[in-house]
Amino acid sequence: MTSTPASTLVLNPDELGPDPVPGMDLAVELGIDALEIRSAEGANAILLGADRLRRIRSLADERELRVAALASPLWKWCLPEATPGRVDSFGFATQVPPGERLAHVERALEAARILGAPLIRIFSHLKVGGLTESFAEDPMLPRALELAEQAGVRLLIENEPVCTVADAQSLLTVLERFHDAGLGLWLDLGNLHEVGQADPATVEALAPYTHYVHIKDFRQAADGSRRFCPAGTGSVPYDELLPRLGALRPALPYALETHVRDTPAEALAEGAAYLRAALAKVLP
Repeated sequence: MTSTPASTLVLNPDELGPDPVPGMDLAVELGIDALEIRSAEGANAILLGADRLRRIRSLADERELRVAALASPLWKWCLPEATPGRVDSFGFATQVPPGERLAHVERALEAARILGAPLIRIFSHLKVGGLTESFAEDPMLPRALELAEQAGVRLLIENEPVCTVADAQSLLTVLERFHDAGLGLWLDLGNLHEVGQADPATVEALAPYTHYVHIKDFRQAADGSRRFCPAGTGSVPYDELLPRLGALRPALPYALETHVRDTPAEALAEGAAYLRAALAKVLP
């Protein structure tokens, strides 16, 4: 009998703060052997110099941890003359002149090389009214995909609600067009819930393109805001979504993105336990 490959749990050290060491140590404590790197030492990862990136890689190697993905801010930007809303970009500028963007792609590819990350997250331009850019028609996208292929990494688009490609239909349109060129999906199930499409049918449609999964959970507060909580304790219907996704794609990385500010370590531990139990029900 052929065994089914196991899914991988991933932890982002910056959920615990700018020093990556506590997050890495928590990963070891929780039996998680893969990391997602987004920011460290107070800076976005793609803005860190080579020496600082090598230090992060060394800290991971010392703990026998590998870097599963680089959570870059690429394409979470708009034109300099546009006015973006409140955007969480982890220390990266949101207004970027087109002439400077390819250099950021090249920096991200170099950061991924140093860290040993085979996957790089990208977005799809911020929605900024009449100045919103088209991701599918961005002339830099084919070049970035070509450079990524040459570097041996894959670019994955995240379904981010503040960006132009967030709902299922727009995702499928872009992925069907660019998947053969190397573009894949960084599926955030919490974001899918935020746009009202967190259902098994949508997950089934997106599954063939999915290479990485973000797991976060939240409850809706009385004032309409989101209150983040450990995975499995909020309103995201993971009990419906994970069985379908796990059945279709049994060997995916699942990255815990708690966003719980007061007790992040406890939230990550609780989320990891929930996720392991949920995935154990899916895999034979």
